[in-house]
Amino acid sequence: MQLLKNEKIIDIMEKTLNHMDPRLVDHGKRVAYLMFKILEKQSKYDNKQLRDICILAMLHDIGAYKTEEIDKMIIFETIGVWEHSIYGYLFLKYFSPLKELSPVVLYHHADCNEAKHLDADHQLLAQLISLCDRADISLQYKKDVEGFIKHLQKNRDKKYFGHVIDLFFESGIDIATVFDGIDSDEAFNSIFMNTPLTEDEANGYIRMIIFSIDFRSSQTVIHTVATSCIACCLAELLGIDKNEIEKIKTGAMLHDIGKIGIPVYILESTSKLSEADMEIMRTHVDVTEKILDGNVEEEIKNIAVKHHEKLNGTGYPKKLCSDNINLYDRIVAVADIFSALCGTRSYKNEYSKEKVIRIMNEMSGLIDPEIVSLVIKNYDEIYEAVERESVPVINDYNAINEEYLRIKNERS
Repeated sequence: MQLLKNEKIIDIMEKTLNHMDPRLVDHGKRVAYLMFKILEKQSKYDNKQLRDICILAMLHDIGAYKTEEIDKMIIFETIGVWEHSIYGYLFLKYFSPLKELSPVVLYHHADCNEAKHLDADHQLLAQLISLCDRADISLQYKKDVEGFIKHLQKNRDKKYFGHVIDLFFESGIDIATVFDGIDSDEAFNSIFMNTPLTEDEANGYIRMIIFSIDFRSSQTVIHTVATSCIACCLAELLGIDKNEIEKIKTGAMLHDIGKIGIPVYILESTSKLSEADMEIMRTHVDVTEKILDGNVEEEIKNIAVKHHEKLNGTGYPKKLCSDNINLYDRIVAVADIFSALCGTRSYKNEYSKEKVIRIMNEMSGLIDPEIVSLVIKNYDEIYEAVERESVPVINDYNAINEEYLRIKNERS
């Protein structure tokens, strides 16, 4: 059952990344548009390949959401921005349906000679993203056509292979007017009209976005997976239908997507947050609602955005009371708390079983006594299920860190 519709996946990705910095999403879509204009004339790629290349181009700077290099990148100060290329490559390699294309992102800032070891196709795409990247910065942001032409002349067979520059101009793109009157949203979305994502691809992109958020902080790496796993365990224990469990699972997976808008210094704070920082942290629920509104079923959105509400109206963001918090909402709220208590955070270690049970009992009247009782009764089984689900994520996290350090050292 595909709960997340094909046409909504791109919008969810765009809205999510826009809450970090809309400049990079807009920039990515224009780069994708240029790539499409160049490659559609080559008759080399079928519709699915073109679609995937355009998604890759839109996401080529996704690593910046980890490194927070956006201000440097947007003015094209390329010295010292290898980090975002490495992270982008790793996110795409480990989490997205674009694994085979991921080396393109790693080398999208490299000089042509540095990319010579890539296969011909990856080499071409890396070079084209690099050139289109520069074109957008020069033509859209700086409005400097003459400077762009001089840059290409100066860097022929240095930064860019000559045949890649020729390919750019042979496409018929008028660099003086390329973006005039173009609705980048309409142009970008039209690429997907005839080539929908499969259910696995759609889920893969959502998974990539979720993990790119969770991996911003070492303290949140497994939280989403753990919360989703706990919620599914509870739903099964309650005898809920499998199709309904899929809704609960989807809502749980999306419940913290709004944390893309929370600064890392707050996510990794080692002390109690100030009231001002706590107010910022609370906004992640509002951001989640804005991202999901109109893109998922209302029921799934509610599951995602009600996980901090309390039965007595003291929760946030809407201070809802028990009558407006249904069973599915309560399941994810309990799962979120259980996950947080069992997990490590920058300000605490994992709590003992006894302490978790004590705190859960103390909170039971605020979230749901029956569901809390179910958690405690099945504590060991649920905990073991979370550990099983978490192992692949932790392994990926460690592999990413190791590969990141290896690549970075090779670049030093």
